[in-house]
Amino acid sequence: MLRDVTQWRGPRAALVAVAGLGVIAGLTLRTASFPAALPPGTPDPELDVGLRLVCAAAVLVAGTLAYLTFARRQDEPLAMACLPGLVVTGVVLRHLVVTLPGVARFQPAARVVPGAGAWVLLASGVAMTAAGLAAAFAVRRAG
Repeated sequence: MLRDVTQWRGPRAALVAVAGLGVIAGLTLRTASFPAALPPGTPDPELDVGLRLVCAAAVLVAGTLAYLTFARRQDEPLAMACLPGLVVTGVVLRHLVVTLPGVARFQPAARVVPGAGAWVLLASGVAMTAAGLAAAFAVRRAG
């Protein structure tokens, strides 16, 4: 039984690393798409620099946890990867639910919609969270 739980440690850590790369890719893509230039005074619909830095810090934490999982051959560090995943997911969901509709209400003619970066960030955050939770369940089964 213990063999079954630990054999997936590598793929879970690799999933967290790939999701971290997805977050980095999502941070380089546009998080809002609008067809024309916005009129003066319209708030910028892109994810702001502070939240991008929070996502980048979450990736650094997740990468460190994935490295510790390989170095220590334990699932406990990887179980904590759900926290950076939740941070990234929360930041993007806030952006999608609060910021983009707010800009559209302020300037309805702008037709601001989520960009590719928002969807990549959301998928990467969810994948990171899922891998962390899977590692947590593996630790619980093994213990």
